[in-house]
Amino acid sequence: RPPLLGEVKGTPTIRLYTPKKKQKPGSNSKKVVNDYQYERKAVDMKRFLDGQMPDFVEKVREPKDLEKFEEKAIKNGLPRVLLFSSKPNTSPLTKYLSTEFRRRMLLAEIKPNKKNEEILKRYGVEKMPALIVVPPPTAEGGEEGEEGAAPIAFDGDKFTRNKLHGFLSKHSLKEPVVPKKKEEAKTDDGEAGKTDETGGEDPKKTVKSEL
Repeated sequence: RPPLLGEVKGTPTIRLYTPKKKQKPGSNSKKVVNDYQYERKAVDMKRFLDGQMPDFVEKVREPKDLEKFEEKAIKNGLPRVLLFSSKPNTSPLTKYLSTEFRRRMLLAEIKPNKKNEEILKRYGVEKMPALIVVPPPTAEGGEEGEEGAAPIAFDGDKFTRNKLHGFLSKHSLKEPVVPKKKEEAKTDDGEAGKTDETGGEDPKKTVKSEL
C-alpha cells in the first residue's frame, strides 16, 4: 500500500485526495486527505464531492466587494468575469470555471440583493443568470469602456459547461499570471523586511487576496 493512502481500518473506505491550495504554480504534489463518513447514497456522495471542489470564486455582496475585486484584477492585468446569479449557493459549474481559468481571468459572483442594485443597473442586468466579461485595460493605458475594453455579455440560450467554457476561452489570457514571490523590502530604518505581494487569505473576506 502506498504511504499516501494512509491507514485503512475497514472496507469499504471512501477517501478523497485533493491538492493543497498553496503550492508552486503547476504543482499538485501536496495533498489533503478527506475521509467520506456519510451514507453510501448517490445524492450524499455528490453533495460531499460538490463541497470539496476547489473554489476560486469571489463573492460580491456589496459595492465595496466589487471595488476590491476590480482592483485585484486590474493590478494583475486579468479579465473580469461577472456572474449574476440568484442561486443561494455557488454551483459546481461555477467552481469548475473558476478553477479552469484560474490566473487567466478573475471570476466574481454577484447576488441580486438591495446593496447590489446599482451594480445590476451599471451592467444593464435584468434577467438571471447573466454573465459578463470585462477585458483588462489596453496596453496603451485605456480604461474600462474604451475601445477594446467594453463589457462583453454571454448571449447563449443555455448556461452549459461547453458553451460557457468556449465563451470564456475566447476572452481569457493565453498564459496564467504567476503571483510575484516574496521580495525583500527595506523599512524606514534601513533594515530589510519581507513583503508579500499577494497577501495571505482571510476566510472571512469575500474577495480573496491571493490569485
